[in-house]
Amino acid sequence: MKQNLRIALLMTVATTILFGLLYPLAVTGLGQLLFPSKANGGLLVKNGQIIGSRLIGQPFSSDGYFHGRPSAAGNGYDPVSAGGGASNLGPRER
Repeated sequence: MKQNLRIALLMTVATTILFGLLYPLAVTGLGQLLFPSKANGGLLVKNGQIIGSRLIGQPFSSDGYFHGRPSAAGNGYDPVSAGGGASNLGPRER
């Protein structure tokens, strides 16, 4: 009985370390080595300052694509613009 409990606890610790620590670190490291821009979220930099991501709020011109959440900030996706709250209106209701 005690040996079974000991084996179960050791396997729990071993798999937690393997799949909860080593595997995520390895996958993150490979992503950083092979695809550094994509692994960091496709950040947009202007004048040395991060201003957003290429992956968030992408405008699409065709109805066949998913539409990002519409911005009430005016032209484009500017979350720091005055009065820049979101609305519930879809792309055809604006």
